[in-house]
Amino acid sequence: MELVPGRRMMAAVGIDDRRLFRFAVRVEQGAGDGSGFLGSGFIAAPGLILTCAHVVKDVDDGRPLRIVSELPQVNAATAVVVARTADRPGPDGLWDGPDLALIELRDDRGRRIDGHPCPRLDLAAAPPPGPARRRAIVAARPNPGNDRSVPRLRGVDFTWESLDDQGFWWLTGGHALQGMSGGMLIDPDRRAVCAVVNNSRGLGAPTGALATPLSELAALGVPVDAVTGFNGATEWDAAFDRRPDSPWRDHWNPGLSGRNFVGRRNELDKLRSRLDESGGLAVVQSIGGFGGVGKTALAVAFADRLRDRFDGRVFHDFASYRGPVPDTSTDALGTVLVGVGAATPNEVELLDHRARADRWHAAVADRRILMVWDNVDSAAQLDDLLLRGDGCFTIVTTRDRLRIDDEPTLRLDVLDEADAIAMFHRLAGAHHPPGLVAELIRRDLYMPVLIATHAREIAGEEVAIEEVIADLPDPSEARQQADPRHLQDLFERLSGSYNRLEPEEQQAFRAFGAHPGASATLGSLAAAMDCGLREAERRMRALVRAGLADRNLKRLSTELALRQYRSHDLLRVFGCYLAEAQDDLVASRIALVHHYLDRLGRDFGEDPDWFTAEADTIRLLATGGEDAMHAHLGRFLGYRGLRYCAYDDAEAGFRHAERLDIARGDDRRTGHSRWGLGEVARLRGQLDDAAARYAAALERSETAGDPGGIGNARRGLGEVAQLRGDAELAERHYTAAIAAYREAGFSHGLVYLERGLGRVAILRGEFTLAAARFAAALEASESEGDAYGIAFALLGLGDTALAAGDLDEAEARFTDAQARFTTGGDAVGAASAVQGLGKVALALGHTALARERFEEVERVYREHDVARNLADLKDDFARLEAAELNP
Repeated sequence: MELVPGRRMMAAVGIDDRRLFRFAVRVEQGAGDGSGFLGSGFIAAPGLILTCAHVVKDVDDGRPLRIVSELPQVNAATAVVVARTADRPGPDGLWDGPDLALIELRDDRGRRIDGHPCPRLDLAAAPPPGPARRRAIVAARPNPGNDRSVPRLRGVDFTWESLDDQGFWWLTGGHALQGMSGGMLIDPDRRAVCAVVNNSRGLGAPTGALATPLSELAALGVPVDAVTGFNGATEWDAAFDRRPDSPWRDHWNPGLSGRNFVGRRNELDKLRSRLDESGGLAVVQSIGGFGGVGKTALAVAFADRLRDRFDGRVFHDFASYRGPVPDTSTDALGTVLVGVGAATPNEVELLDHRARADRWHAAVADRRILMVWDNVDSAAQLDDLLLRGDGCFTIVTTRDRLRIDDEPTLRLDVLDEADAIAMFHRLAGAHHPPGLVAELIRRDLYMPVLIATHAREIAGEEVAIEEVIADLPDPSEARQQADPRHLQDLFERLSGSYNRLEPEEQQAFRAFGAHPGASATLGSLAAAMDCGLREAERRMRALVRAGLADRNLKRLSTELALRQYRSHDLLRVFGCYLAEAQDDLVASRIALVHHYLDRLGRDFGEDPDWFTAEADTIRLLATGGEDAMHAHLGRFLGYRGLRYCAYDDAEAGFRHAERLDIARGDDRRTGHSRWGLGEVARLRGQLDDAAARYAAALERSETAGDPGGIGNARRGLGEVAQLRGDAELAERHYTAAIAAYREAGFSHGLVYLERGLGRVAILRGEFTLAAARFAAALEASESEGDAYGIAFALLGLGDTALAAGDLDEAEARFTDAQARFTTGGDAVGAASAVQGLGKVALALGHTALARERFEEVERVYREHDVARNLADLKDDFARLEAAELNP
């Protein structure tokens, strides 16, 4: 048992509810599907659950219960009530004494289970001197009025108010939830469970609750020590690490704003009502309808109007209806973590799905967040994204019929006539003849996307409203009354805008539609059109004037080739349809493949802005084809993804290439793809996976008789062994890699391995040998004119001298390495050398100079998002702080 410290923390802490859910349970009868839900509970000690006596009042002692938990051993146990306080409810539903029950968890032999984590309990919980924040972790149905709504765990914020004559704590503020009885009440400052939530403040009270402090546990009639067993420090304390004042920035960059939004008053009122009537509970609302009907516009307009009621906003487009590969929940977590400032791009690449989800829920802890998850076609895309915290509001837009939390989807139809006319006036002006406007919006089927396209075209004075109407077919009555079910109906209404373009501009629209990226850079569009950048810009400006494209001003660039364009999905689909109809689709995409292969072949890690702008498109393009050319593009994406620390892109490229290489029976290239997957795992710190992937690469490369591939795989296995501190195994692999590289004639790889063997010698403490290795690598790099190789060899010589205690030599080598890296424009390499100089200063006892250097290095590493280097620097700061405390 761990006693809670007597002092309070100096500052309030934030709480990551999801980490606490492991300690909370649902108490049920029956199959555990929610139909027999009784109330909440929580693990108090190995094999023991605390809840309220009234939760199990109809369950006899010894009669089996069902406990639903995130912990498999708890789920599998038999649960029986072993102790409870007397049943003493008053006429108002409130008890006149402690309301507690103890449930024992037993294995199939009737023994109490153990081996699972338990929370920290404050057994001497005393009333605070005044109002104080408390967090309850409880189970409740998302839809309280629906018995089929499966209960979910959630956090509820209360404020301690007073102590009554029966010993109950009275709480205010939080919403009274059916099923919350038995939940744990947490003192966030003490990081401990302090009470058991009992019930609401009286029959029908909408907010507040009563709680029994854990100081009343003796009322159960069992020894207090038998009801405690704290052994979850790592998991439990991790829930309290984040402060509520951590930096936050909105990730709010939809391609439209709510400025030009009109109408949808009933729908806006429904969304507002859900927020107003939630009582502070989290709300999840899906908006459904066909493409172009205005789902995203409604969500963004609502978010703009209600932004002051939230602490932050998040928008993410899953692109489920555009292109072959929609975003997964893992993709979305990565993008959003970077967007809100909770992780750097490099950090995200090193996190798997669970780690990203944990980081996301820590970032939003104690915040009321408004989220729009756009273009979702599967509930799986929302795994670990939905927030259940008080005051959070989630909108999911979808063309499918998704039901989330058993709530009905808000379905959108086309605009009514008045709103459609108002939308046209907002975009094109109110000076057009009313009869013509009415006829135009009728022929546009009252569809927002069509009205917007034609209104912008007319506003640009490229065409008269009469001409647009003449180009549009007269709709049937059925089309006005029902959802348009065939894109052909919509395409006919866009064809006039297309037909008014010049032939080169029509080709530009088709190339734009064939382009797989959500945004298309001018450089890639020029390649797809087979024209120069200035001509491509002229054509795209014509599309903008015609209402068929927009500049993506969220991604500005001073470089002409990186200027980006976007448009509504429906317009892109129309362009793709035209490209296919005129046999342009395949040619445009092949031109893009060749463009990217050529560009990636010339990119040796010197243009991160270009790769950042193009990576998504390259990934979609590579994974959208099944031939050798697309496999080649996937590998190129993998190689450059490794260079730019874009590990998700690298893994996607290598995996696609591996699948195609295997299908073609190409063992050599399969080996290279598997080596790339090993590199991804190693750089993410997943050494077991890396070793397995390198081994698989070695097997294929040996089968193919490919010495270069064998050398790569052996080198990777050597790096894993080196990182694990196994000098002997690392040396064996490096030695085998040297033989393979010599056979392949890969001299540059031999220099790399010489440096690797130098690192092995440092591990062994063989500093003379290490210095010789790095000196040989230095000489070889100088003979090859490899500036980076020279700098890395000097860095190795500095590390060797530092480890050997030769501080003057170390300082000289690090200084030389810093100069080489700086001359080569490698800021991160230069910072690595400065980090070495900081270590030298620390070893000499010059703590002020060491701190100055480490802080300089930290600024560079953070600027360039070098997560692995930052982890190493953190250890240096720890040693520095220890030296400062003990000079």
